[in-house]
Amino acid sequence: MVEQTKARSGWPARKTLLALGVAPRSYYRWRRQKAWERPPNPSPLVSAPPYEATAAERQVVIDFARKHVAVRHRELAWKMVDEGVACLSPSTVYRILKAENLLCTWRRREKRTRLPEEKAARPDERWATDLMYVQVCGVTYYWIGFLDEYSRYVVHWDLLSSMDGLSISGAAKRAIATLPHGPDGTPLVKPEIRSDNGSGYVSAEFRRVLAASGMRHTRIKPHCPEENGLMERANRTLREELDGEVLTTPDQARAVLARVIRRYNEARLHSALGYLRPMDYYRGDPTALHEERRTKLAEARHCRRETNLALRQKTLAFPDPEVRTDCDG
Repeated sequence: MVEQTKARSGWPARKTLLALGVAPRSYYRWRRQKAWERPPNPSPLVSAPPYEATAAERQVVIDFARKHVAVRHRELAWKMVDEGVACLSPSTVYRILKAENLLCTWRRREKRTRLPEEKAARPDERWATDLMYVQVCGVTYYWIGFLDEYSRYVVHWDLLSSMDGLSISGAAKRAIATLPHGPDGTPLVKPEIRSDNGSGYVSAEFRRVLAASGMRHTRIKPHCPEENGLMERANRTLREELDGEVLTTPDQARAVLARVIRRYNEARLHSALGYLRPMDYYRGDPTALHEERRTKLAEARHCRRETNLALRQKTLAFPDPEVRTDCDG
């Protein structure tokens, strides 16, 4: 640059160095040593971050992602932690997949945050219910589901040939039968039932079934399906799972629906539940599961540090003051 400036403008070297903020003695020393022709010496103090994912862990993440192409990186990270494949945080999994161009980009949507008083605080406090059309060999059937809002667990479902009051009230009876009952035959817990204003839900038969069990029924405002948003979102997930399925008979359709809902309840990790399964919240201990995940991440973080630093003498994983409570590995 000094030589180019001198050739173009006639500036002396010292004037150019003054503009660049370079001391003349440094410039002439570099010229004598021809420092630009020598490769830079690696600093012995520079090393890989101690908690960086190892090469083996990176390959495991890549292989696991290629086997589960429909699973996004956060759910993928917790599935690997639960299955003991690799204990890495979602952010680390994201970086690995992004470097390998294995991420599926998506467009962020505006979401309405539910107020605390709108959320259920325990299982069987509030059930949401709704109907969904299902085509079986050209014939319209009606899938009805009862969803526990606290855990997103589908406590009961049925495939009906009609959506009148008798059919819906019969499905409600079978849903209530799944609850624990006392010696007198009444449910020990009485969840509130939330539904839309469909003809079957406003029927006298449906009201009598709920009154016999002492349950309260609340209906959303007309033309406001977002008030029953948890059930609507479950219906959307169900429709996505049914894409590509050929339903030929009612019995075959029930078998397919049973498989899909079993996966939804017992295998699929739900983002709103901290990537746990609905069954873990409905009849499990989510606090213990989250703590188990934190323990796995802390142990893997400690082993990763020893591997990256090539420590000769192993140390104990706990207590580790560097472990953060947000499970960021």
